[in-house]
Amino acid sequence: MPGSMSRSSAIARFLDRLPTDLAGSFSDAQLAAIDLHFGMRYRARHLIDWRHRFGIARFRLYAVLLIGRDRNPA
Repeated sequence: MPGSMSRSSAIARFLDRLPTDLAGSFSDAQLAAIDLHFGMRYRARHLIDWRHRFGIARFRLYAVLLIGRDRNPA
């Protein structure tokens, strides 16, 4: 298994569930992409984070309003 990448706990749990030969076949770039995916599963903090589910007739709908500072580089 490539050893130069520092492993997050999510990556460690992911790799522990795989067969050893498969877990050892990932490159550092692939592991970084998997780690990014796991990181996207958690909600970012926003100044306003309003989430609401409601029903209209027989339809179930949801609405989301998020307001916060843009932290992405331009």
